[in-house]
Amino acid sequence: MPLTGNMPPGVPHPSRSLGYGIIRWAQKYIVQPDGENAGQPWRFSPEQLRFVLWMYSIDENGRWLYRSAALRRAKGWGKTPLLAALAIVEFIGPARFSHFDEDGLPVGKRVPLPLVQIAATSLDQTANTRDMIRGMLAESPAEREFNLDIGKGLIQFKDGRPGRIEPVTSSSRGLEGARPTFARPRQKRSCRGRRGAA
Repeated sequence: MPLTGNMPPGVPHPSRSLGYGIIRWAQKYIVQPDGENAGQPWRFSPEQLRFVLWMYSIDENGRWLYRSAALRRAKGWGKTPLLAALAIVEFIGPARFSHFDEDGLPVGKRVPLPLVQIAATSLDQTANTRDMIRGMLAESPAEREFNLDIGKGLIQFKDGRPGRIEPVTSSSRGLEGARPTFARPRQKRSCRGRRGAA
C-alpha cells in the first residue's frame, strides 16, 4: 500500500515507526546545505517530520505499513531537501528494521547493499536533488564517519565497498536489471525498487 500526502492523523506510536530513530540520525549526520543556517545540523519541518514518521511506520512484526510513498506539495514546500535527506538516510542511515529493543522500540540498521537512484528523463533534471545531497554531506559528520566520496555524479564510499547514490535517466535501457533499494523519480510516476518516494 502506498503512503500519499493524505497521511493518517497524528503520528505513529514510537514502537511503530523507525522514523523516530531516523530523524535523530539525520539531525546528527546531515547538515543544512545553504541559507543562513548553512553548516548547522539538519532540521525537518513539522510536516516533513510527520511524513518521515509515517513513511517508516511498521507493524508489530517490523514489516512496512507502506512500501512506497508519494509526496505532492506546492513549489517551495521543501520536497527536494526532504528527498535529498531521505536519499542519504537510505544510503548510510538506519533505514531498515533490525529488532525491537528491551523497551519494545524498533531499532534500525543500515541497508546492506544500498543503491539509491535519482531518476529523471535527463541527467540535467537530477541536478537540484544531486546538488542538495552533496551540500548536505560536504563537511558533515557523515562524510568523515562513513568515509564518503562526494563526487559530482556518484556518491560512494572511498574504500571501494559497494553502494552508491546515482543519478539515472528513467528511460535508460541500462536500468534493466538494476536492483535499487530506494528510488526517487523526479516526475510523477510509480516508484521503482523496494522502497521509494516521489
